[in-house]
Amino acid sequence: MPAEDHPLPSSWRGLGRTLRLGWTASPGLIAVAFATTIAAALPDVLIAAALALLADAVLSGEQVGVIFAAVLLGALAVMSWLLRLLSERANRRFADRTGVFMEAHVVRLQSGLPSLEHHERPSYVDRVQLVRDHADTLSKVYQELFQVVGAVLRLILTMALLMTVHPLLGLLGLFAVPTAAVSHWRGGAEHALEERLGHHERLARHFFLLGTNASPGRELRVARAGERVRRGRHQAWAARHRAMARARWTTTLWQTAALTVFGCAFTGSVAGVALNGGSAAEVVLLLTAGGRLAQYLGQTLSQVHFLRTIWLEGGRRLLWLEELASMAAERSPAPPPERMRSGIALDAVSFTYPGTDRRVLEDVTLHLPAGSVVAVVGENGAGKSTLVKLLAKMYEPDSGRILVDGVPLADMPADAWRERLSGAFQDFARFEYPLRLSIGVGDLAGAGEGGAVDRAVARAGAGALVDRLDRGLDTQLGSAWAGGAELSEGQWQKVALARGYMRDQPLLLLLDEPASALDAETEHLLFERYAERARALKDRGRVTLLVSHRFSTVRTADLVVVMDGARVIEQGTHAELMELGGRYAELYGIQDRAYRVEG
Repeated sequence: MPAEDHPLPSSWRGLGRTLRLGWTASPGLIAVAFATTIAAALPDVLIAAALALLADAVLSGEQVGVIFAAVLLGALAVMSWLLRLLSERANRRFADRTGVFMEAHVVRLQSGLPSLEHHERPSYVDRVQLVRDHADTLSKVYQELFQVVGAVLRLILTMALLMTVHPLLGLLGLFAVPTAAVSHWRGGAEHALEERLGHHERLARHFFLLGTNASPGRELRVARAGERVRRGRHQAWAARHRAMARARWTTTLWQTAALTVFGCAFTGSVAGVALNGGSAAEVVLLLTAGGRLAQYLGQTLSQVHFLRTIWLEGGRRLLWLEELASMAAERSPAPPPERMRSGIALDAVSFTYPGTDRRVLEDVTLHLPAGSVVAVVGENGAGKSTLVKLLAKMYEPDSGRILVDGVPLADMPADAWRERLSGAFQDFARFEYPLRLSIGVGDLAGAGEGGAVDRAVARAGAGALVDRLDRGLDTQLGSAWAGGAELSEGQWQKVALARGYMRDQPLLLLLDEPASALDAETEHLLFERYAERARALKDRGRVTLLVSHRFSTVRTADLVVVMDGARVIEQGTHAELMELGGRYAELYGIQDRAYRVEG
């Protein structure tokens, strides 16, 4: 099911899930934080009663009463401060611990989605952006919940104190209902708008990274395009700010009107008590408790707003991501084979990237025989890399089937299938770890085996790179780290290629332009060496698939597949295709003449 077709769960289910995750992170700290937060509410409220006792004792001239009220007032102030301090410390420690837990949980969910399809859909990206942004905030869910309970308890106790002056003062609580309702509506409206405006925020972030990272910075300086980037970021933020500002002004006006209603009711209550013979103690109690009522009301409204925007909305999106990951992780019935006998077949496979209308692959029918070395060639945009992504189960075909020894690849669990393949890709990652780990990531299960990384280095022809580094395989990569070594594009690609060679016996080895940053001769030697090794292990039933734009590299392949316009237009050995005199022969001739001229 596409990401945008999976509905958001209810707000309360999302809140429940967030609470369960918080409890899993640290139940002991939750108990301490709850006890201290709730306990802090009582002395805070009773200060108003102590002030009323003090006023009454002062007016009546009772020295014992004055001393008692003063001591009580001081004790309540100290208790309130101490409990609040303990509550803040416990909540902060809990939030720190849970923040790490929540962020790791979100990373685990996103990386657990087997397909890349959802990353191509703006609706998913906008929604998950909010999950990422609020991951650390969701860690404060218990802290905010306890504060809500404490604020509500303060409101109840304050209302009880006010009703000791006159029962009708309890009606002040009714005048607070509109403010709570407006705050609840305001939070939901603003959060929904944030999601709709998510693309503006992502665009502003994109411009920010362009303007602050070294790699694009070189081109921006040469092209003198820095001002364009700054202007683009400003325009993106301005578009988001204007829409948010209009919405916030509207919701603020409604909340101001609701608070005005409460303020008028409170002012009328004070005037009524004073004009109808209320004692000084009652007036002091009303002013103090009533003033605190407004403060507690503001705190409660703030918590309600947070509840509406983060807990309910952020929590339901977190649960949505969990459900999406759970659906994607459902086990498929067919395990991948230990070794292939017939190979991999594509049967009338077509594919279109999400959000586009152009077919990238159209009616592709192809057989990759077990034990063979297959090369895929063609001009840019012909669908070569997309074919690799489908074979790696990064996407599922729109129509047609991919069969592994006659079993649909769609029926095989993505994780189990990927344990049986390996690869190096054109858009490789730069893992800024120590070199040994940056290569070992290609097969973490086998990276600890003695010699596994060394073998991968030899297969990738990266021995000279390792020898040039001061600490060899233990060298930290990336100049942004202390003692880190910066590599050239070609060196980074050799690291990625070694990473792709970590597994000794993959069913499928995918090499998608694995040496595009290297010279043609080096690429040819690397592929020829690996092709010879693959043929020597032919009885293991593996398939090696190489995507390359250099035709001289692919001459030794068992099968050459030529793609053009999303279709397979020719296939055969190098000799057969040259004899055919078609598109392959034409492109090979053009490239061969170009290399001769350069030579």
